[in-house]
Amino acid sequence: MSGSLGTAMNILGYNAWLFQSAVKNVSEDRFDYRVDDRTNAFNRLAGHVTVCRHGTGPMLQIAMPELPWGSFGEFGFGTQFEAERICPPLPEIASMFDEVTGVLMAELANVPEDVFAAPSAFDIPGENPTMRDLLGFMAMHETYHIGQMGILKKSMGGPGVMER
Repeated sequence: MSGSLGTAMNILGYNAWLFQSAVKNVSEDRFDYRVDDRTNAFNRLAGHVTVCRHGTGPMLQIAMPELPWGSFGEFGFGTQFEAERICPPLPEIASMFDEVTGVLMAELANVPEDVFAAPSAFDIPGENPTMRDLLGFMAMHETYHIGQMGILKKSMGGPGVMER
């Protein structure tokens, strides 16, 4: 495992802990909490983080479990909030996040170097980014959204994600 892969795996591990801290003890009546009509709801951010983590696996040739709500569905890249869309319950999203995390973390060390060295599947910042760079970018991306979840949880009156 290269240093950059180890770092990415550490960040993914930290994010898993922060994600579970964010969703812990959020009451059912707050699953769809939003600050205002321009922001995404708490449960939709959790779903987006889950499908992004899930989508990272196949890009690195890791077989992932099937998501019960489809590969991207409600939580796809750039999906805007639509109040009438049905969202899975937060405990279902959190459970799927754990399952996806288990597979991704177990298999990342087995990804061949040529897969990591291949050009990035998405246009991300940097010059000639590789799939290794994309893994780092995706870890940063989910950190951003988990941070949003933490802010929303605090604005609901709950503890921050680092508070125990």
